[in-house]
Amino acid sequence: MKSVVQGQLVHLTEMRDGDAEWLQDTQWEPGLLRNLSADALHPWTAAEYTELAADPDSDDKFFFMVRANADDGLLGWVILDEIQLKNRRAELGIALPVASDRGQGYGVDALNTVLSFAFNELGLHKVTLDVNANNQAALRAYAAVGFVREGINREAVYQDGQWFDLYQFGILAKEWWTVSRGTIPDENTAADN
Repeated sequence: MKSVVQGQLVHLTEMRDGDAEWLQDTQWEPGLLRNLSADALHPWTAAEYTELAADPDSDDKFFFMVRANADDGLLGWVILDEIQLKNRRAELGIALPVASDRGQGYGVDALNTVLSFAFNELGLHKVTLDVNANNQAALRAYAAVGFVREGINREAVYQDGQWFDLYQFGILAKEWWTVSRGTIPDENTAADN
């Protein structure tokens, strides 16, 4: 049986000892805070990261650490949040904080891995996200896995004395299947792949 959280380059895990401290330290990596689509109201502590990942009363999110298959090294995190079971959708967030880890294919593989989990294991129909219009690397990664721009929140992001748009993206399960596998499976075999 194929692991549901194993990609070609990365795998998704729970938060482990030392991960929260790593997240606390890497939040200062160049470009990370600037590319968040929401305000970073204050620097996060390791305890706050631990609380985010381990909320036992939450049934509306999955928080995963992203690790390299080659050495189990920590690369970042990905979250499916605001999961709506009735509407079968969720919001996605992802970060690879260390600049040298970007551009290596880890982000696209992490996206494909979490989308496989969302569509094949959770049975979701749609995943959405927001992204700053000036975050070109993220826009390329989202396009590579099949996300479609659905809306524009005009001049919603303020950086360096300039206003930038905030894009809303979405992907349907059938769109992801078409891009990632070249085919759309019928409902009876989707979870087997």
